[in-house]
Amino acid sequence: MPHSLLLELTRRYQEPHRHYHSLEHIAAMLHAGRTFPLGNVETMAIWFHDAIYDPHSKTNEEDSAALAGRRLRDAGWQQPDIDLVQRIVLDTKRHEPSCPEAAAVLDLDLMSLALPWPEFTRNTEAIRREFAHVAEVDFAAGRRAFFTTMLQRERLFYTPFGDALEPLARENLRRAIANT
Repeated sequence: MPHSLLLELTRRYQEPHRHYHSLEHIAAMLHAGRTFPLGNVETMAIWFHDAIYDPHSKTNEEDSAALAGRRLRDAGWQQPDIDLVQRIVLDTKRHEPSCPEAAAVLDLDLMSLALPWPEFTRNTEAIRREFAHVAEVDFAAGRRAFFTTMLQRERLFYTPFGDALEPLARENLRRAIANT
């Protein structure tokens, strides 16, 4: 990755409105991703998946994918690889893989659902700070709806790494719903 791109992405993830979707989130994904055979495409998808993050926007993933396309083109990447990075970034919107390369990135993105309860609740508090503009009742309802939808899925995770996370993630989601 060119140094200028690394610097740009690092700055983006340190924006003051980010409390969860921050450089720490990317670092955790990259660290845990060492257990996978992540290639350059998956690594770039991790870096770009939340590159644009505005809690008021409904198009963060689309905007991040477009940014990835521009920056990777400028860096000399081949179009098929750029397309794949963009596809994976877009998959993070619904957390469902549209291609095999997305599975590891999606599992790494959602691995925080399987953290021990105190860390899970700290993450929820950090996300709440990002959505300070949303009324508490609306935030709780949105969170409950997202967690309920996630629990209705046959699988939350798509890799052997994620298989180990599934039971605790489901337990956390059920507990969070019960506490709202």
